[in-house]
This record gives sequence, structure tokens and C-alpha cells, in this order.
Amino acid sequence: MRYGSVIFDMDGVLLNSLVDDEEWKYDAVKQALSKQGLEADEVSRRDLRRFLGDFGRQECINVCDEYGLEPDRVWELVAETTNLARIEKVKDGEFEIYDDARGFLEALHPRDLGLGVISNAPEAAVKTTMQFFEMEHYFSYYRGVESFEDLKKRKPHPKHLKIAQAELKKSPFLYIGDEPSDIKAAESAGMSSALVERNTVEEEVNPDFRVQNLKVLGRELGVL
Repeated sequence: MRYGSVIFDMDGVLLNSLVDDEEWKYDAVKQALSKQGLEADEVSRRDLRRFLGDFGRQECINVCDEYGLEPDRVWELVAETTNLARIEKVKDGEFEIYDDARGFLEALHPRDLGLGVISNAPEAAVKTTMQFFEMEHYFSYYRGVESFEDLKKRKPHPKHLKIAQAELKKSPFLYIGDEPSDIKAAESAGMSSALVERNTVEEEVNPDFRVQNLKVLGRELGVL
């Protein structure tokens, strides 16, 4: 194992929350927007993603301006509502930690490595996942997007990964994600990257590893 620290994305890498094309999440966004007086069923999927902050803070501001809403208040409400929806899915057993992820973590944990999680999900969602699935003992550091202001630094911006590097300290670093933004953030942070292709990746990127799941990655790294 040539890495001193391994950092994971959460959704789609550790947690199988990408079920049913993430309709659960978009339904939650619609609930939040309805509370703001919008006819949410008429909002396009792209605009729902903009409200989520998927395209960054400025696009969230832009879409809120287009609909006459206050950006910071709306994003906080969306984050709260989607996290409540996530909790329900977790409690109902619809979301689980991938078996290959659990096995990979079990193989890494006894080693003298820094392990962390950096997610574009809201901070509360990351904490919910860590606590419910009793995963906190694996990781020395984990975080999501802490606030509307913090949305500026979500991946592909490297800031959160650089914070993790400072916290974990042990180099070299490997970041494992499932989206092009993950690979771009890792490259900008000066670390190696692994792309887990559980879903179709439409944008071309050049990770150091390209695998179908974490069991395959574990074998390539010599830990499984």
C-alpha cells in the first residue's frame, strides 16, 4: 500500500444513495420549494439541481433570483429537507453501505493510514450517515458542505480536500470518488484519484485508477 491517507466521497462510493435516479432527493427539494410558495412540480430537474447547489454557489444564487427567493434561506431549507428524507431512507433500510465499501474499510482500518470522507452533501447528511451506520471509528476526519457560504468550496474546488490533507497529515494521498468533480478536485489538490464507476460517467476524466467497485480497487492496491 503506497498511500499514507485514503479519502472517500460518500454518496455512490460508500453509500448506495443513488437509487431510483435520486428521485427521493428531488422530491425533498420540491417539498422545500413548496414551503416557499412555489409550484414545485413545474420546476425542471436542472433547476432542482441548481437549488441543491450541484452547480456551485453562484448558480444557486442565480436560480433563486430567477424564482424570487432568498438564496441562503432556500439552500438551508433544501439541505434540511433532503437530510430528513435521507434519514427516512436510512431507517427504512433503503440505503445501505456497499458491501465492497465495508470490506475495503475493514482491510484499511488496521493499517497505519489516515482515513477521511469529503462529500458535497450537506454536513448534517454526512454526520447522519457516519452515526447511523456506526462508521465514525473508521475515519479520523469527515465533512460535508457546512453552510451556504461554504458551497463556494464544494468539489471540484480543492479546498475541502486540502483541509483533509492538513488534518490527516500522512502523505501521499488518494481520493476515491464517483463523479468527474471528484477527480478534478483531487487533481487540483495534488493527490492521486480513483474513479468508482458504479454509474455512467459522462464527462471524460483521467483518474489514476478506474474501477467498478472498491473490492477491485483493494486488489489493485494490494490490501485485499
